Amino acid sequence: MKLNIDDIIASLQNLDNSERRKLQNALFELQNDLDLKAAIQEGLADVKSGRVSSHDSVMKEINAMHNS
Repeated sequence: MKLNIDDIIASLQNLDNSERRKLQNALFELQNDLDLKAAIQEGLADVKSGRVSSHDSVMKEINAMHNS
């Protein structure tokens, strides 16, 4: 059975609400850091593999989507 963060925090009976909130915030920040690291690694892999687009082509595509 896989526990989520809320289950783990709820199992820590000796934490008061302030400590629980601090732990939740720290875990949230950690997950954000891990997500950012994964996105950076994906971007670096794209560059290494040649899966890149020029700024101009991306801007043209964005403008075309919003000006339709």
